Amino acid sequence: MILIDPRLLAGTVAISLLLVTLYHFVLRRKQKSTPSSTSTCLHQFPPSRRHVLARLPQFETRKLPRDIPPSVLIYQALPTTKEADLSKDDQYTPTGFSTQEIRALGRFPDYAMLSGVPNPEPCSGTWDISRARFRPFRPFRWNYHQHMALMKYDPNWWIELESNYTQTMAARQALLGKHPEHIFFQSPGADLAVRELSEMLLQFLTLRYPGHFSLSHGNTLFHNRLLHTVTDLSTTPPLRAIFDNVPEDYALMLRSELDGVYHLRAAAVCSSVGWHIGLHRDAPLRAIHTDVPDAGRMAFSMDRWFTKVPTDGPVSRCSWSLEDWEVLFASPGVGEEEGEEKWTRSRFVGRESELAVKDIRLRCDYQTLRRLPLSGAVVFNFKAVFTPLEELREEPFVPALLAKVLAEGKENLVTYKVEEHVKEVALKALEKWAAEQVQQGVVPADWEVRTLDESPFFPQWQEKWRRQQGFDCL
Repeated sequence: MILIDPRLLAGTVAISLLLVTLYHFVLRRKQKSTPSSTSTCLHQFPPSRRHVLARLPQFETRKLPRDIPPSVLIYQALPTTKEADLSKDDQYTPTGFSTQEIRALGRFPDYAMLSGVPNPEPCSGTWDISRARFRPFRPFRWNYHQHMALMKYDPNWWIELESNYTQTMAARQALLGKHPEHIFFQSPGADLAVRELSEMLLQFLTLRYPGHFSLSHGNTLFHNRLLHTVTDLSTTPPLRAIFDNVPEDYALMLRSELDGVYHLRAAAVCSSVGWHIGLHRDAPLRAIHTDVPDAGRMAFSMDRWFTKVPTDGPVSRCSWSLEDWEVLFASPGVGEEEGEEKWTRSRFVGRESELAVKDIRLRCDYQTLRRLPLSGAVVFNFKAVFTPLEELREEPFVPALLAKVLAEGKENLVTYKVEEHVKEVALKALEKWAAEQVQQGVVPADWEVRTLDESPFFPQWQEKWRRQQGFDCL
């Protein structure tokens, strides 16, 4: 174990205070040319979880400083814009952990303790993956406007497996083999964050689904009994270990030590339509969302959230669209040089009149956003789930709510989510189903359309979900 000499820390703090004084002098000289937002980001750090180190066995006998001064975090930052050397002492992550402490923690530390997010509960003994279905998200709102739409995070559902696990994993591997540069990348400086994410995800799988996943040989071998594979974690790059075992997409945003702004430094993303993750490699947060309607209005909120979100405060959200096919990956220009068909969002281009209700799918992209405790990286993970539009027919209040959004929602937002020919067919069906629910007494005739109390679900959703699967999962 490595001890931190208090005298060394004191000297470090003194030097850092001198440096920060010089920094402020230079900053005042450059105020006319330096944007204030940059200096603001540079001095903002997320809440630290250093206080939990004392509860871990590796640090029981050590006297550790509870807080690390911002000046130290600025001038002794572990690099994220270039290759980092984790063997070098006295480098600090944005959450205040030193390289010495990270090395002392070792592989697969107690991430529940470090993050403040509880471990998941294991699925009940009746859980059967061959019948498992994704929760029926219906994230429709009225009044409808663009915002981050954050929801409470449930630690049981960071990764949600479905009956199509093996097929999804095979499809993802095929996409990676065909379009690697558009799906998968890791930039220098992201090693710690990617390793941390990999350990947290694999640890989650073994705890949530113990019948299908396990670790052995000192946490160096990961056993996947669904795919009948064993991943050697001592030789497999962590991002690849994630991709080979987890059927969801991940994007890691790291705080730049140069300006405090968060940039996309690593990703494994298959479910992109109209774009691909390679377009955003190393891009800052604001640049990634420029094509989203009203993104400029949300930019400040997103920046503020990224700088302040605590490790123990993950959130989730769910976006939606209506599609006329179940396309997972389709991006402009990708593959056309190999003779593949030109990209299109719609399967019915040129024959829109042939579209029927049975062809329309509700696509929900369920996302979680959380900060990793050691590296301080912010991680998006998201999963595309398709549901036949016809399934909404029996869901109380849902047809009327979605019809209201399509008919009266802000035009640029609706157009972004639904092609016009899909909207026409869907709206006609939804209005018919809404009228049926009133006639059947499911919905009161005087109900004023609004966001449901159960949002992002609907009344009795759990009964339907469990009935479809024939089991109850915690």
